[in-house]
Amino acid sequence: MPKLDQNHDVDLDFRDADALAEAEESRRRDDVARTSSGPVDPEAMAAADGLSVSEAEAEAYREHAERGAHQQGEGAPEV
Repeated sequence: MPKLDQNHDVDLDFRDADALAEAEESRRRDDVARTSSGPVDPEAMAAADGLSVSEAEAEAYREHAERGAHQQGEGAPEV
């Protein structure tokens, strides 16, 4: 993606320079978010392997996942 040109003569189909700057900032944040979170801690990974949830929490998760899978989205027509 082309970088923000200081004299704004690059036509990227943005409505104005502010929208272009906002898009560039968003792209920069996305690039940062994809960076490595650091080295893997084997002890922390081993401790996490032993974690569990109660049956009630597991059921609530399944219910939320099932409900989300069947959502039609905001404003979608009911069929």
